[in-house]
Amino acid sequence: KAMCFIPLILLMTCYVNNVRDTPLDTISDLFKSIICLTVKRHFEEKNGKKLKIDSFEDVLQLCPHLIKLALDGVKKNVIIFHDQDLICHNLKLSENDHFGLMNCISYRSAFGGVTGSYHFLHRTIQEFLAASAVKQLPAEEQGKFWKERLVLGYNNEGDFVLSDSNYEMPFLFYCGLGGLEHDAVRDLLFEPL
Repeated sequence: KAMCFIPLILLMTCYVNNVRDTPLDTISDLFKSIICLTVKRHFEEKNGKKLKIDSFEDVLQLCPHLIKLALDGVKKNVIIFHDQDLICHNLKLSENDHFGLMNCISYRSAFGGVTGSYHFLHRTIQEFLAASAVKQLPAEEQGKFWKERLVLGYNNEGDFVLSDSNYEMPFLFYCGLGGLEHDAVRDLLFEPL
C-alpha cells in the first residue's frame, strides 16, 4: 500500500499488476518487472519477433553496457548523456541498443550535424539499474563501493541519514536487491551506532 502514494509508482504498480499473475511484494519486484516488460515490449515492437525474458537477470545479461552507463551516470551525478557517452560504453546510437529504457532527443548542432542527448525513462530507473550494477560486483567490491560513497549518521533530529543524497535511492534499491547479505555492507550500516 505504501508504494501507491507516489503517482508514478501507482501507475507502474497498476500496469505491472495488470499483466502479472502474482501480486508484487516489494518495490524491487516492481522495478524488475517494469524494466523486463519495457525491454520485452520494445524489442518485440522494433524487431517483430518474440523475446524470451524470464527474469530480471536476463535483462542484465542482455544489456550490460546500459547497466554500466546507469552506474557511471549516478557516480557523476549525470542524468543526460550524449552520443560520446554511449559510444564510450559500447552502446550504439540506435534505439535498439538501449531497449526502450532511454529516450533520445535529436537536435542539429551548430555545425549542421545531427546529434542527440539521451536520458533514462526516469531517474529512478537509472538508479535501480545502477544499484543492479553494484550488486553484480564481487562481494568485497560492493562493500568498498558503498564505504567510499556513503557517510552514514544521524541528523539533529536523531534520524538516520546518508550524507550524499545522490546515492540514497541507489543504496535503498541495492538493499532491496539483497545487498545486505554481505558483511561489509551490514557493518557499514552499524558503524554509526
